[in-house]
Amino acid sequence: MPPLLTPHALTTLTGDPHTLISVTNLQTTLPLGTDAWGRPNIPQPILLSSRISLQHPFTSASSSDTVAPSTIHYGTLSKAILAACAEFRDLCADDVCPVPMHLRALVQFVHFYLTGRDTLPSFPCQEKVVEGLSSKDAAQESSTIEPLLKNLAMRLFELEILLPKASLMGSGISLKGSFGYEVGKEGPSAYSMVLKLRELRVPTVVGVNPNERLAKQMVYVGVEMQRWGWMIDGYCALEEVVVKSTEESSFQTLEALAQHLITRIIQYILIPHSSFKFPSPSALPFPSYLPSSSSSPSSSKPHNHPRIKISLSKPSAVMFADAPTVEMLLDSDPESNEVARGVWETVVREGVRRVPFPLNGRLDEWIEGKGSS
Repeated sequence: MPPLLTPHALTTLTGDPHTLISVTNLQTTLPLGTDAWGRPNIPQPILLSSRISLQHPFTSASSSDTVAPSTIHYGTLSKAILAACAEFRDLCADDVCPVPMHLRALVQFVHFYLTGRDTLPSFPCQEKVVEGLSSKDAAQESSTIEPLLKNLAMRLFELEILLPKASLMGSGISLKGSFGYEVGKEGPSAYSMVLKLRELRVPTVVGVNPNERLAKQMVYVGVEMQRWGWMIDGYCALEEVVVKSTEESSFQTLEALAQHLITRIIQYILIPHSSFKFPSPSALPFPSYLPSSSSSPSSSKPHNHPRIKISLSKPSAVMFADAPTVEMLLDSDPESNEVARGVWETVVREGVRRVPFPLNGRLDEWIEGKGSS
């Protein structure tokens, strides 16, 4: 199985693109993921964007001014992506073995549909999907139809799925999968997954000026979860924790608010979903048993700790500028920094607690009341 990397690490591996083919915001409708209230199986609009970086320049295509084997026609690519979505919908809606239509599953399936390369962790009933594709091809034609991009020398394949109506407070939820290829190797050598909560608009008290302490102002919050390894759709619970943590806060600086959000995400979203087996509090002080990205006491597989990026903007703060913005990027691996390690140590002392979704009332009151998981 190829390693799950951050976008920067994957770019370092694949290099800067010299030739690109891209399609932006293909529109379709699917009962994908969950809606803004966390309800599954609700049809909603989705926008798909894809980008392909090739290993070699457009030599034959540019010299002959034709769609030669050194490239791929963007119209053909668009039709193939939409066909993959339709195939995914039909297979997931099977009466015998229905499959939840998760965002990650669709990204993985479109990659498989276009390239024929399936090296990532399988999603439920994937064997049925593969068999369904094979039987359909056999029934339609006597010869096997090769995937569109199977023989294309790619350096990078990217697919981003945007759900513009899946957020109560923001402009949408997106998941971007990027698959890096190396010369002479079959299948992707590494990949990245990035979940984004886009432009959450949350009123809160923040600022150092006296007037800013008198009333709430709108803050735009962007959340980017890099190295995102979840197969399930947990973005509604993530948005709930981020929104409540922001609106209930009263910081003077955006920097302090950003770190506050990161610690809340680690403690109440990432750790409750971690497979790590916590020792008893009597095991303190804390030795090397906290999970790192390279080892685990309960599994031979590495932990893929997400890297969290928080972007905060205050549109009303500066009169003659759009908005001052502060960004913070922090790894949730407890071996990488003191902030993450402190959160993990707190959880070891106090226990793992999962915030209910939906949570009625204030998050800080639930935390102070020692709400159960």
